[in-house]
Amino acid sequence: MSLLQMSFSGAILIVAVIVVRAVAINKLPKRTFLALWGIVLFRLLIPFSIPSMMSVYSLMNRSMPVKEEVRDMPLADFIPAAQTGQIFVGGAAAQTQIPQNNMVQNNMQVSVWSIMWCVGAIVCAAFFVISYLRWSFEFKTSLPISNPFIAQWLLEHRLKRPITIRQSSRVEAPLTYGIVRPVILMPQKTDWENKQQLQYILLHEYVHICRYDLVTKLISALALCVHWFNPLVWAMYILFNRDIELACDECVIRKFGEGSKSEYALTLISMEEKKSGLLPICNNFSKNAIEERITAIMKIKKTSFAAIIVATALVSTVTTAFATSAIADDKQRTAISVTDFSDEEYEMLRALQFNGYEGMYVSEYQNKVWEMTDTVEYRNLLERFSQSEKLYEMKDSDETAAFLFYILEPLTAEKWQSREFSGYAAANYPQASDNAVLEYIITLEVLDADTLMVGEYDSSRQIAVECLNDIMAGRTTSDLRDAEFMQKVIDEEIENITNTIETSRLKIEIQYAFTPLGELAIDDMEEWQKERQKEVDRILAPYVSFGLTYQYDFATDDYKMYFQGKEVRGIWDEREGLWISEHSGIGEGIYDDNAIELHVIYENDEMAGLREATKQEQEEWTNMRQKESDEWKNMQETRK
Repeated sequence: MSLLQMSFSGAILIVAVIVVRAVAINKLPKRTFLALWGIVLFRLLIPFSIPSMMSVYSLMNRSMPVKEEVRDMPLADFIPAAQTGQIFVGGAAAQTQIPQNNMVQNNMQVSVWSIMWCVGAIVCAAFFVISYLRWSFEFKTSLPISNPFIAQWLLEHRLKRPITIRQSSRVEAPLTYGIVRPVILMPQKTDWENKQQLQYILLHEYVHICRYDLVTKLISALALCVHWFNPLVWAMYILFNRDIELACDECVIRKFGEGSKSEYALTLISMEEKKSGLLPICNNFSKNAIEERITAIMKIKKTSFAAIIVATALVSTVTTAFATSAIADDKQRTAISVTDFSDEEYEMLRALQFNGYEGMYVSEYQNKVWEMTDTVEYRNLLERFSQSEKLYEMKDSDETAAFLFYILEPLTAEKWQSREFSGYAAANYPQASDNAVLEYIITLEVLDADTLMVGEYDSSRQIAVECLNDIMAGRTTSDLRDAEFMQKVIDEEIENITNTIETSRLKIEIQYAFTPLGELAIDDMEEWQKERQKEVDRILAPYVSFGLTYQYDFATDDYKMYFQGKEVRGIWDEREGLWISEHSGIGEGIYDDNAIELHVIYENDEMAGLREATKQEQEEWTNMRQKESDEWKNMQETRK
């Protein structure tokens, strides 16, 4: 898990604990909440979790609609809004737009974020360290206590770690510090004759020592330093420290009996005006909210068996629901079974997807992978993965397979400097006789592994593939039959891709073969037609249940979509960032006069329906299509 993932899941768990705390703080044993906060610390500091069917994340995955990959969607001609900030409807009327400097910006964001996090963590840690060192220096001026009562108390409360009780004029309220040699530090103005009050104070601090609360505070401070940017972690730190004090208060009352509640509460009140300043890594007798403590003390009752059962069930439920992770979805489990690899073997491969690996330099990533995989077991496993034909066929549908064949193997294999990626793009027409195919080989050559980032390498391949696919999308049948014209278009686009992607760090070369319309074998044509039909069904399936219909039109050789009796030009799915349409063109005979655009409606992150675009939205799309159509006509006139 990445740091942000840990912080997010930890924040969800913190909210859950805060809600439980608000409802049951005075109804359950106080150590219940220490257990819950301990689970939160585990979630914040340990970069992995146990998958569970009962995890809220598993339930969310099952309830949310499945997101389909959009790169290989032949019905739609688009560039995701996440990359460009807007949608360019392409087709025959537009040149492909490439988001220049996108990779550099992403890498800069990663670097800036890393620097900001480091600065924040260092500042936060420095605060704790300086505070502790400052007070440790002050505490060295404290003096031992020569008092028969104190001597007797120490004899009765011996531990393996020797406890010392000292007094100082530098503090105004009792506190405890030190782990190996704990010290209970008392104010010099302490009333040594008030034996009962001393019993309460000393036992409270003794409980802190026995429970290693200082260690717990150090761990919570560490979590705060790591997740300093998360406001909920600050809330956790404050409430956790309060609950440590509440648990100690409860223990003292259990020791002296419920009849001591009023007198013990008065002791706290007398200490309220004598705080010792900000001691973030000391157990301070009166550090936390006094009102909450007194209210909790007065409501302490004998712990019943039912309360213990409820507390145990509560801790188990919160842990299972919020501290575990989502189990692998059905698609991922199917991928594992289909490729004959075990869950453990897949996890070994995923372990090479280091946190933030996209922001690593190629050489840095390579060295880390080579060091980690320098075992016979790992080498054999990677060889099996790379030679798996089933897994290779899934490289565009399975996340783990994509990582292996597009990042891990190309960058860490023996001949990693230069790697070829092959593929093809087909025309959008469902009839076999109207299909054309662009087959290509993309060669990426790493020129400087010390300055090229892994994310830039992978983004370069993805952008090149998207641009090559866009060449074929939306082309007219006359374009696709004209081999000479298409060759010019493809050559221009490849030059555009090369100029945009190629840097001093990375070289790109694209070879291709174009098959015009009508030159496919009959068997290939029939296969193309079947695949096209399946793809159209897959893409439009999520919208059919909301009233969308579609059918093949022989006259235009297109699929036409309809909604409530009106022809649909296209569907704009803002959350998925895509525009679905057979055509982006404009003109007579392409669409009915009353044709509309549809927008997808989402409620609570779930698809809830379809709506017609507003008049303004319709005009914007019409103007965009008209502009692109004019540009295309001008380009054709220029070529003539």
